[in-house]
Amino acid sequence: MQKLFTVFSILILMLAVSTSSIAQTIFTEDFESGSAHPDWEAFFPNEEIVTAVSMATPPDSLASGGDYVGWLQDLDTSYTGVAVSINGETSLYDYSVEADVYCYVNHPDGSAYTGVVVYADSSIGTYIKMAADFDPVPYPRIRLYNNHFDLGTFTYTFEHSFTESDIPGGIPTENGWHNLKIEVRTINADITAFWCYWDGVELLGCPVTDTSSHRMSSGQFGLFSFSQGTGEGIPGYYDNLVVESLISSVEDNSNGTLPEEFALEQNYPNPFNPSTQISYKISTGNHVSLAIHDLLGREIKTLVSGFQSAGNYSVTWNGKDELGNTVPSGVYLYSLHSGGFVISKKMMLMK
Repeated sequence: MQKLFTVFSILILMLAVSTSSIAQTIFTEDFESGSAHPDWEAFFPNEEIVTAVSMATPPDSLASGGDYVGWLQDLDTSYTGVAVSINGETSLYDYSVEADVYCYVNHPDGSAYTGVVVYADSSIGTYIKMAADFDPVPYPRIRLYNNHFDLGTFTYTFEHSFTESDIPGGIPTENGWHNLKIEVRTINADITAFWCYWDGVELLGCPVTDTSSHRMSSGQFGLFSFSQGTGEGIPGYYDNLVVESLISSVEDNSNGTLPEEFALEQNYPNPFNPSTQISYKISTGNHVSLAIHDLLGREIKTLVSGFQSAGNYSVTWNGKDELGNTVPSGVYLYSLHSGGFVISKKMMLMK
């Protein structure tokens, strides 16, 4: 029964994604300034952070690149050849990460994987990566897995392998640049789902779901490099990184699942400065939450949190956060939660 429920949940999610998702770019990185974005940080303490290097540094240049690329490597092998750089907030959820990544095929010095990272949180020691693992042993594949290795079963607590038959065009035979993309969505309290893409084409077997004990429901995005046997890690090269929010908006929800009298109006005025009014309607009494987030998923201000009877409501936001500080100009999301339903819309503060 649980398996049937899970499959049904995924089917519903797939339908919702096709009708309701809005891709909103929240981060880009092409290293063309000659340096990496200052918000990059190391997942492991005192480890390397992605940096910009000349396009002449990788073994092959990227045709769609510029003068610089990102470089990441565990030079001192203090983490057994693993290097992970992360960015964004740990509260970020439902997003995609896409990047051009230099991939190694059957590296002569040992295992050599590169890829992208989602739902990372260094405070609890967990991250999930999509990595090109083209070693001949046990077999070449694209892997989606976390970093929790179970010595009892000799497997990761969450892992999925896309084999040659799952990869359009098959396994590459030479080192080179490829486009990797992963979409991650938190379905409910028990399931996180992933869609993986290779050179712009979805891999067979998606979505892949994680229901393990180490399942993540939110987290930072990032880059991954790993080498075992080379003595100093492997240089990972990355370019054209794009992170997009996949949060749905009610004006694009056409599947009729929202109750008729559950509504969130567009704020007015919009754009606004310094304050705006948000109106909403609930059909039955319930606990109601109305909160504002920035595009990285960080909560800015909770406007409503508590039980409310059925009716029409209106609240004003003065453009300030929980500490009373005025927030900068930009696009913000406001989300209404009530009785298991969620509606989100966008608004713009313009000074």
